[in-house]
Amino acid sequence: MRDDPGTGRPGLVGCAVAAAGFGWLGSPGTPVRHTSPPAEPEQTAWRFGGEYGLYVGLDSAGLEVRWLTDEPAPGLVRALVDERVVDERRTPRGDAHEAGLRVEAPVVTIEYGADGADRLHRTEIRLEPPPRPGVDLPGSDSVFVFGDMHGEFDRVLQLLARAGLIDAELRWTGGGATLALLGDLFDRGDDVTRLLWFVYRLEREAEAAGGRVLTLLGNHEAMVMSGDLRYVSPKEAGIADRHDMPYAKLFDPAMSILGRWLAAKPGLVRLGDLLLAHGGVSPAYLDYSVRSYQDTLGTFISEPLFTGWHDPEFLEAFAGETSLDSAQVYRRYEFFFASESVLWYRDLVLTDTLDAHLDALLHRFGADVHVVGHTPVRTIRQSYGGRLIAVDLLDAAAEMLLLARRPGGGWDRFAVGFAGDPRPLGPAPEAGLANR
Repeated sequence: MRDDPGTGRPGLVGCAVAAAGFGWLGSPGTPVRHTSPPAEPEQTAWRFGGEYGLYVGLDSAGLEVRWLTDEPAPGLVRALVDERVVDERRTPRGDAHEAGLRVEAPVVTIEYGADGADRLHRTEIRLEPPPRPGVDLPGSDSVFVFGDMHGEFDRVLQLLARAGLIDAELRWTGGGATLALLGDLFDRGDDVTRLLWFVYRLEREAEAAGGRVLTLLGNHEAMVMSGDLRYVSPKEAGIADRHDMPYAKLFDPAMSILGRWLAAKPGLVRLGDLLLAHGGVSPAYLDYSVRSYQDTLGTFISEPLFTGWHDPEFLEAFAGETSLDSAQVYRRYEFFFASESVLWYRDLVLTDTLDAHLDALLHRFGADVHVVGHTPVRTIRQSYGGRLIAVDLLDAAAEMLLLARRPGGGWDRFAVGFAGDPRPLGPAPEAGLANR
């Protein structure tokens, strides 16, 4: 199935039908990932223990923790504050475990796994609501950028280690560097949940070291959190099945720790003279600033409609009780799912004739270079004289972009791969030549 948004302009009922996945329309010319679906691996090769299968949510007493063990065993979970155990629960023998922990501290470490195991898994959880994201940020001398990761956790680790950004313990070693992830951590790959927990921790470690990890929302984050599960891998779906929860509920923006964290992420960031987005800024969004765009995203993503777009029963009830008119509803639908959305826009990468629009958007947002993912290319590519860099790869997470600030201004541009030295990007054709 193609990775496409809806492109018709339905009324309120039509929005509900389109968003629920019935009669979804594809964009003419939208590229398909020309890769065969991977063979479904044997389940014995799948990893479920630790953060590969961890769910943590909020409840009235503190935390609801669900975890998986690779073999059936009694379970154990503890809450620690300043390395002191404040609550502890045991669960019956099984491979799927669930317990509530009474905690009040803003930061808690949970230990969990099989009761009697030599070592328990550990994850630090922040119970306070995530802060308002920064979207207009000072530049950095070294900027690493990942396009769509799609759950390729092991590949991500390889590239981060080659770049010197993490050590053998998967801890941040990038100092003051910036790492930007342009969305689509979700779907297709087997280790989405583990990847999310890793980034959740790495952000805090980078900040403590004077660096920065920026995680932006992509269209697949919006799809999964709103209930469109067409691209969830069998292994990831199996995590939800073993927890006896709908997959989207694992990332609920109100009750899930990972969901709350994701819902607070930006969709558009200016980093010095770089403008970062998942799909790209279309003409429909030139009237926004980075802050007004984020304020709108934050409002829309916090509304019940966001998680109900693909639930026909919810939409039917919503249509009968909402105070929003059809134009207001459709504005929300467009914002997350239409082809002109910042999460879905492809035209800048697919064509080489939009130089006037690219100049206008760079001027509007005070940037020199627009870096985007979403539209797959064979290798990291720059076009429009270097004013646009596309970083989403047909072979997900096979390369990472490195931008190194020149002393006199501008950027040296490289692709970091699994072997060899970073490869300088090829020449950047001017408009009218980029795709010839």
